[in-house]
Amino acid sequence: MNQSQEQRLEDIFRTNDNNGIAIAITGSWGVGKTFFWNSFLKVQSIKEQERKYLPLSVRLMHKNFFDKKYAYVSLFGIENLSDLKAAISTNMSSNYFNQESSKNFEIPTFIKKGLTALREVKLTSSEYGISSSARIFESMLYAQVKDAIICFDDFERMSNKLDIKDVMGLANQLKLERNCQVVLILDEDKAEGENKKKYAEYKEKLIDETIKITSVEPLIRANAEGIDTALINLMVKFADELEIHNFRFFQKVIKLYKHFLEQLPAEVAYSTKEIILIRVIQCYFIADFGVKYEFQWENIQLVLEDNQKDWSERKVKTYKALQNISYNFIHSDVWLSEFKKWFDQVDELDLSLLKDLASSELISEKNQILKNKLWDIFDRRFNLIINESDFTFLAELGGDLIQVETIYNVAITYEFIKEYLNDEPKFQKFQKDVLKVLDSDLGQAISRKNEEIRLWGYPNNIFYEHIDKLAENYKEDKDLKGIISHYLQYDYFKEEEDKHKLNEFLLNDWYQYLTVDIYQEKFYLDKDKTIIACLRKLSKIKVDDFFMKDMVVMVLNKIGEESEFKRKYMNDIIKNHLD
Repeated sequence: MNQSQEQRLEDIFRTNDNNGIAIAITGSWGVGKTFFWNSFLKVQSIKEQERKYLPLSVRLMHKNFFDKKYAYVSLFGIENLSDLKAAISTNMSSNYFNQESSKNFEIPTFIKKGLTALREVKLTSSEYGISSSARIFESMLYAQVKDAIICFDDFERMSNKLDIKDVMGLANQLKLERNCQVVLILDEDKAEGENKKKYAEYKEKLIDETIKITSVEPLIRANAEGIDTALINLMVKFADELEIHNFRFFQKVIKLYKHFLEQLPAEVAYSTKEIILIRVIQCYFIADFGVKYEFQWENIQLVLEDNQKDWSERKVKTYKALQNISYNFIHSDVWLSEFKKWFDQVDELDLSLLKDLASSELISEKNQILKNKLWDIFDRRFNLIINESDFTFLAELGGDLIQVETIYNVAITYEFIKEYLNDEPKFQKFQKDVLKVLDSDLGQAISRKNEEIRLWGYPNNIFYEHIDKLAENYKEDKDLKGIISHYLQYDYFKEEEDKHKLNEFLLNDWYQYLTVDIYQEKFYLDKDKTIIACLRKLSKIKVDDFFMKDMVVMVLNKIGEESEFKRKYMNDIIKNHLD
């Protein structure tokens, strides 16, 4: 909670205890204005509840300033002034935090509940010929509205049929004629056109005090239960550095991060949790604010200041802010590549895939420590505090680094070792260890290199050249199981060319997979997906003139040839479950 703002609001109420006043709580959309107000009420209610144990003489001398009626009114859905007055009346109650206050003034519940039903009822007197609307009850109830605290919220969602000058005028009347303390929760910058002009005009006449909420920190902390304090601080720092104070953004981040936590063991290294949170923030940041902040996937790489000369002021500011929060925001690794593939493809959370990502060895404690050491050396290099021993240490880690870092980052490390160490055997050993890993699975090496260039546009380097040379004579023999298994599990093809290979496989290949191999898949054994769901997903694939649904139907018809029962069964699947 912003303590200074909360204390100031309390002082305003105490100074104006028995006087009408209008207070505006302002701030950008999603910053937590309503949360601030509700939290303030809760804190004050606790204080006042504790006061009931004080001697009566003390309580009489220093009365509770919340011994008043209270109404919270959302302007969303209210279309005219009459409805607004009715909303105030029906929401009016004694202070719901303080059970001892103003009980005698409580509007009976049955009247409040019956008001809406009675509003359109006509009461007719045949003797006098007078037709009277049941709205008279509204006037009776509204007459009780005085000496109260009234909060108006959701100005940004106010109906076009309700004029803001009417709302402001009513608030002014409540303040001056009914001795009410009126609180208006709004984003002044959201008002548009005539409403903005009218608000500015009435603001001078109506508003006595303004509380401006500028930080989303209280909302983040209140909703981050179960998350390490250091990680909560990281989110707060991100909000402050990037000036993103919309809690709806952090709501998505916290939700996805907590889903990851559920997939992790009870005991997991802080470094692992930190990198997961950073990657989640990165993905949502690029998706929601990437254009505005001029930061995209290809910018997640180390760029020296000399190479930032052609950047806009906004882009430089974004990059430096992210760098200041954590170097992990501006450096990529293999796990980021895998996470981005998943993030770009899924429409909704697939917990089985999250589990695979969360349990990946790429973000194990051991590998995170290794990556952190590498980036610590890079960081110290920029600050002129590295030693020869740092690169002697890295020279022994070629085989380990290539498995967790991007090929490009490993190539940069190789160039540093070669340049700084006057020891040819050391940098040759580093190169040999890296090539041994790359050569052990050339297909994966080619895939990694292509993905790095696609995502980040990395320039050529010694290891890319090595892969390109071997790739000239390489033809990966992919089987149907390998291609389709990846697609069904992750919702995307591992390589774009995999999709185009599908029409090369024969009916017998598909029959083998859909009747035998698929029942050994992890997603089936874990009961994450049904076979029908998989068939439906495959049926939606189209490659050039090849419709996957045709092949699925042929396989099901072949199964139907086994018996009359299976023929009817497969016909039902084809007719009712593939679309």
